[in-house]
Amino acid sequence: MLRLLFLVCLFGQGVSGFAQGTGSSVLTNQAFFSQFPHQWPLMEQLSLKVKANPTPNSMVQERSIRIMWVVSNAFQARKSFPVIDLFKQRMQALKLDYQLRVIQYDEGTSYRQYIDHFNEGLAAEPDYVISTLTSSVNRKLIEQVLVKGKSKVIIIDSSTPVISWLNSPPLMYVGLDERAIARRFAQYIDSIYPLDTKISAVMLPMGYINHSRCDAFVDAMHARGRQLSKIFYSNATELDAYRFVSNLAAQGDQSEFIFSCSSALALGVMKAIKDNELSSATNSWRYTLKEQKELDNGALVVTLERDAKEFSYVIAETIQSDQTGHDLPQLYIPSSALISAVSPLTR
Repeated sequence: MLRLLFLVCLFGQGVSGFAQGTGSSVLTNQAFFSQFPHQWPLMEQLSLKVKANPTPNSMVQERSIRIMWVVSNAFQARKSFPVIDLFKQRMQALKLDYQLRVIQYDEGTSYRQYIDHFNEGLAAEPDYVISTLTSSVNRKLIEQVLVKGKSKVIIIDSSTPVISWLNSPPLMYVGLDERAIARRFAQYIDSIYPLDTKISAVMLPMGYINHSRCDAFVDAMHARGRQLSKIFYSNATELDAYRFVSNLAAQGDQSEFIFSCSSALALGVMKAIKDNELSSATNSWRYTLKEQKELDNGALVVTLERDAKEFSYVIAETIQSDQTGHDLPQLYIPSSALISAVSPLTR
């Protein structure tokens, strides 16, 4: 089946430069580049380096670079470990001597234990701490690292700098513009489904990612004159999404399109569509063989393709550039695209 490829714009549209996330105000990336215009050419320069063949390190290292990579939950783990493997490959190609310690929050681990593991990692005095801001606990821990100033911080999966950190910022934020992507999802769904189409959404728990993705999609649909028939706040698991769609099917309450706020939720939605023999469809946030198959059979109408190599390599190249004293951007947005099956639906 034919595919349509939509490049996702780096910047989201909108007049406000502020967004609310994880209990603190953040700058949208377009507001950040507007306020700090010199950052854009720095990002472009780093992008060229990331996409080029690696330049092996030629400096003499007095010791190994100490790196602590924080994986905050099971949802992050599914994405993080392939990225970490690619990161290791790039570090090897750059011939950088380093030690990597992964701090992982496993299901069943208490927050107290997680904080203890985090602090144990900091006791080793890492040169770099790599982490998301997907929870208030993580944000507070990272804030403590920034205040102490002993380790440089790379924030991943975020393209919205925290305003209160602008005076002592992380070394870099690396992440997609998920608000812009959510709006592009809304734009595409609006273009292929009639106005009277019944649309539902499976959301993530309240928090940063839910706001960036789910709320942005709902707001964009409202702006296009569309009201969602059902909005379900899940616990972020495939099973929860599966149960929600299956329960709707049992009640005879079927939506033609169900927005999935993560790839894990999309798996649950697609399984429920298949098991209940529904004519519904959804979206996803990744592009693997599974998504290719679902695009062909109609359970998936559009998905996000992100460049995992670019995401991984930019972290390695950032560390090398920092070690050699090169200027770096504080924000890097990897490339991505929306991939869609050609649909017969028209407005």
